[in-house]
Amino acid sequence: MPARVRADSISDMSQPLARDGQAVAAGAEALLREHPDALVCGLAGNGLIVPVPQSVGLWGQGLIEGRALIDNVVAGDRATVVRTWLRAQEEGAAAGKVRLLRKPSTWTTLHFLDLREVHGVLLGVIIPSDEEADGDSEPAEQAPSAPRFCSLMEDEGARVLDCDPAFTEMFGYTSEDLIGNSVLDQIHPDDQGRAVEGWLAVLSTNHDQQTRLRRRRKDGTYMWVDTTLRNFLNHPDRNYVLVEIIDISAEMQAQEALQEREELLRRLTAAMPVGLLQLDTDRNVVYHNARLLEILYGSQSSELAPASEDAEVGEEPSASVTSTHTLLHTLTEESTAVLDATLEEVFTEGVDRDVEIDITLPSGAWRRALLSLRALLRASGEVSGAITCVLDITDSARARQELERRATFDPLTQCHNRSSVLSTLERELGRQDSTGTGVVYVDLDRFKPVNDRLGHAAGDELLVQVAERLRLASRDTDVAGRLGGDEFLIVLREIRGSEVAMRAAERICEALCGTFELSCASVEISASVGVACSEGEATSPQELIRRADAAMYKSKQDARCAPVMASA
Repeated sequence: MPARVRADSISDMSQPLARDGQAVAAGAEALLREHPDALVCGLAGNGLIVPVPQSVGLWGQGLIEGRALIDNVVAGDRATVVRTWLRAQEEGAAAGKVRLLRKPSTWTTLHFLDLREVHGVLLGVIIPSDEEADGDSEPAEQAPSAPRFCSLMEDEGARVLDCDPAFTEMFGYTSEDLIGNSVLDQIHPDDQGRAVEGWLAVLSTNHDQQTRLRRRRKDGTYMWVDTTLRNFLNHPDRNYVLVEIIDISAEMQAQEALQEREELLRRLTAAMPVGLLQLDTDRNVVYHNARLLEILYGSQSSELAPASEDAEVGEEPSASVTSTHTLLHTLTEESTAVLDATLEEVFTEGVDRDVEIDITLPSGAWRRALLSLRALLRASGEVSGAITCVLDITDSARARQELERRATFDPLTQCHNRSSVLSTLERELGRQDSTGTGVVYVDLDRFKPVNDRLGHAAGDELLVQVAERLRLASRDTDVAGRLGGDEFLIVLREIRGSEVAMRAAERICEALCGTFELSCASVEISASVGVACSEGEATSPQELIRRADAAMYKSKQDARCAPVMASA
């Protein structure tokens, strides 16, 4: 084989000759001789820049600095760099056209040559040209990016033997500042212990050691770096410890920003007036705040809440977890069933749901809460869990119940009021599955004299006692309501024939005809009672009441305190 190989043969090294390490090395030498204006770097098998061995002859070429050669190429050409790199790994040498960040307006030719068989490294060579890059407008030239990778060489006593230009650019020290000196004082005091441990380990084990620490720049600021120590002491032509340094300050700034956001989120969740609960798809508790425990357990939350190993916001849950049922065991049985069904819907369908639940505190007090369940979705759309806001709505629930009660019940007798009992009757008559509906119309006899003689307070007391006797005389399924004054209506549900309705009316007559003990006197009253039944035929509420009212007047005329059944 001739001692000199033409440089243009490098581009044709996909032939079997390219797999001959000696031939590739000879071609690389020829390429470098012909292009002293080229840029050169050594490359490890992982693509990171390493020093060019002294065995590789250079003829004035400049060195490519930074972490990796690809960092110096415009983003649009980095795929070309990767393809060229892979071809070189397979064929021994490969070339492609790329644009550099420092001068994106012109093309350069990038060569990768596998010299590992001869020189122990791969070689990257960039040959400049005057060929203008295509484009509608010529892009502005950019300053080369600051290096993120540098190296030092130190002796066995940790004194600097040499440093590459990238170290000077990254940290601001000149070689005169470093050579012959220890750089331990350039390590942050809090990190010096780890640095010393790594140094001793690389000397004693000959295994590479990696350490994350802060190094001081010449201007006094610190930079987070990943440091790799490689022991080449007693190696031929080396006899040093190689210190490889990668700038990770951007990564650490991102981590610090994330930690700050997590701390802000943690403080917010702790201060929120609502309870927060995060669940995974197995219905285990991932996170909850203290407010949730106050809602579930009241003032004794710290003593009665189940022990749990909940993760902080933003952390993974620990191996010891608390199930939803354990944490929420103060929910009533009905509310637990409702919550289970709602969670199933949220997890299977990925929907958001709101549900009200009832809680029985350890003290026995009742509490109502609104649970707003929101599905947590991964980027794929898969449900990963749920986040739940728990709001104590006990006061508003009580207010709502009070409004409903006032809209439903007569404030004096606590019977259903006129509109409520009429609505009940309308619903019963409208049911398709009803076996029959009846009404008992009650009008008190001799009630006006009580009002006139003893006063309205006594009259009100008498009405309250009448309502109580009506409830006692009626079945549990029946609804007693006050129409107004001394008139009452009892809706009889699910009656099978007029005989059942008459027996109910007779019990009512018996309860109301007699003596009532008031706080100011004893009074004797009776009642006139009319009964009407739908017995399955289509009847309006007004018609049924009209018939019962007419029967009541017949009962009043008879004056026997006995019910009268309305005629069909």
